[in-house]
Amino acid sequence: MNNNTTQHIPEQNIKNLLMLLDGASRYTQYARQGIDQNDAKLRNENISKVITILSQLDAALDKSVGGEIAENLSGLYKFLMNQLTQANIQDDSSLLDDAEKILKDIKDAFDGAAKNYLKEAHDPHHAGTQGRGLTIDI
Repeated sequence: MNNNTTQHIPEQNIKNLLMLLDGASRYTQYARQGIDQNDAKLRNENISKVITILSQLDAALDKSVGGEIAENLSGLYKFLMNQLTQANIQDDSSLLDDAEKILKDIKDAFDGAAKNYLKEAHDPHHAGTQGRGLTIDI
């Protein structure tokens, strides 16, 4: 019986995750432009896009496998959604500051972990480290 809960993560799934995080960052910047330009439509559309991405990322977390990291990510995603909602309601770009920084930190953590994971997955010299899975330090 295999008690190893580490799963192989397809490279395309990793790329999709990184693209979603890039999109969330980009749409947050567009939302800031909407606030700065007093353009409610630009602000609303882009904040909605970011919240949709974060909701999907949160829903995709497998907390039974991801444990504390998944719980922490879920908390961050919920915090970000709240910040974005408040920025939209209050029309206040300063509320996007933390959201942009946290999104960047999450993206950087996943990006670094993905590079290490993919390097190990494709390098036969790391055969002894296979099975560790994707490790993320946030």
